[in-house]
Amino acid sequence: MSTYDTGLHHLEDDEEPGYGNTVAYEEPARPVAAWHGGADLGLLALRLMLGGLVGVHGAQRVFGWFGGHGLGDFTKSLQQAGFRYTDILAPALGYAELGGAVLLVLGLFTPLAAAAVLAVVGNTIILQWNGGLSAYELAASLAGAAFAVLFCGPGRISLDRPTHWYRHALGYGTSLFSLAVIAVAALQLLLR
Repeated sequence: MSTYDTGLHHLEDDEEPGYGNTVAYEEPARPVAAWHGGADLGLLALRLMLGGLVGVHGAQRVFGWFGGHGLGDFTKSLQQAGFRYTDILAPALGYAELGGAVLLVLGLFTPLAAAAVLAVVGNTIILQWNGGLSAYELAASLAGAAFAVLFCGPGRISLDRPTHWYRHALGYGTSLFSLAVIAVAALQLLLR
């Protein structure tokens, strides 16, 4: 029977029991959960899907690509929703959405990118709330994906791998989630 099985230190035949250095009980080492390539591949797929959808939407808002109408139309829609300072707000939201999407695809500054996407999509959910589930279900799905990436991190298939926030995803996720919530509240309470 091994030390791992019992947690007790057994003396070998030629070992003298010494006082002060004999361990009567030793805590068994806990097996470490193995991270596997499937999780990394899943996080890559999640980042690519989230970044791709949000990126296309951001490109529609900013540049008018993919059937979008550009910043002018986005500025008007923000005015109709009751926002103030839309000449500044429209490019800020559009570029935050587009920039966050590009960073998510690359897996670079992932917590900041996910928080930016979460803030933009959080405002979209609030604006579409009264339209019923069908009005905001895509935005809610994107928010859920951004939340997952924010707290799980980018995975090993990313440019963030050698960074501090890669190793401490929970701490950075919590901080930046708080920042995203504050940004949503500020936009809704101060600029609307």
